[in-house]
Amino acid sequence: MHYRYCIVGGGVAAAAALEGIRSVDAEGSVLLLSRENHRPYHRPPLTKDLWTGERTLEQLPVHPDDWYREQRVDLRLRREVVEIDPEKRVLWDESGDEIGYDELLIATGCRPRRLQAMGAEQPCVRHFRDLEDYLELEHRLQRVQHVAIVGGGFTALEMCMALRGRDIGVTLVLPEEYPMPRMLPRELGVGIVEYLRDHDVEVVTGETLDRIVESAGHVHARTRGGSDLTTQLVLVDVGGEPLVELAEAAGLDIDSGIVVDEAGRASQPHVWAAGDVAEFPYPALGQLMRVESSDHAEHMGRLVGANMASACTGAPLSAYDHMPRKWFRVGELLFEGVGELSARLDHETLWLEPGREGAFLYTWEGRVRGVLLLGLSSRLEWARDLVRTNALAAEIGPTLLAPVRH
Repeated sequence: MHYRYCIVGGGVAAAAALEGIRSVDAEGSVLLLSRENHRPYHRPPLTKDLWTGERTLEQLPVHPDDWYREQRVDLRLRREVVEIDPEKRVLWDESGDEIGYDELLIATGCRPRRLQAMGAEQPCVRHFRDLEDYLELEHRLQRVQHVAIVGGGFTALEMCMALRGRDIGVTLVLPEEYPMPRMLPRELGVGIVEYLRDHDVEVVTGETLDRIVESAGHVHARTRGGSDLTTQLVLVDVGGEPLVELAEAAGLDIDSGIVVDEAGRASQPHVWAAGDVAEFPYPALGQLMRVESSDHAEHMGRLVGANMASACTGAPLSAYDHMPRKWFRVGELLFEGVGELSARLDHETLWLEPGREGAFLYTWEGRVRGVLLLGLSSRLEWARDLVRTNALAAEIGPTLLAPVRH
């Protein structure tokens, strides 16, 4: 079998790429191969709105079932692609089916890093990432009164508050003094720890689990520092890693992800990459970056899909210049960031209301490289402009930070 467009991956980037393809080519044959059990869906609600009731499972899919039929998309779930031959323009799935393509998009996303602890592969340890993890946890919570969460990423912080909202006891085990130390200034990270403790989350810092044993419905864990912890379930968030093995075996250039140009083209002809797995030129920063963000996956996926179709039809390609928004929520605290959010940079803090509304400027030689906003969604475009213009941090003050009120 042969398709004009083939997409490997089942996330938001893949779904958006379908929209991009159809915006240019309404007739070309399209195949989407996904290893998941579900058609493409939005992941952020898995740690946010599903727990508060603001969104339901029925609202998760990016597109309804009928959309794929109407758009003449061959959607195949539970299909693992095991090999790609870019020279012959063919791929194979785990059943041995050979599929030819004109243009191929790799949008395989990320997988969770595994916890390096004895007993970490037991059923009582869950690496929370996808819809299956949510469904399994929702079912288990009927019998659980306490959960230990290991790690300090977005998922860990959001799940602390989600579980507290269900009156589940939570112990958060952080390997450092505060969460996301490679991203957050100490002032902000320590403030998040205090906020969690104010909401009855037990926070253990500078530790991780070394040994986990399940017995009689309880989980007994020991930290590397020698402390003991008893719980009923362990959730793990120790970061993610891009799924690049398929691309690497196919001979594509790999750095922190699949290296692509400004149009989304990988190093082999007729192969493209988008979303969390792609390392792309970030024009405002003048460097290659890989970004894990639903906003990025949607915008890049749609543009690369359109470029794939344009390559087939002979139309000019477009450059990806969107500045992705990274965001997470800890209870009532909403954080949104753009640009380079790295703790290795210098930073300046601007408060409108300490602990509630403010901006954190990440700077290099006095120039803004990234901005993290707290409680100031109305200033997101302002933050993007600071990064795009390489603004001088010394010229920015709280009066300029004041949110736009409508």
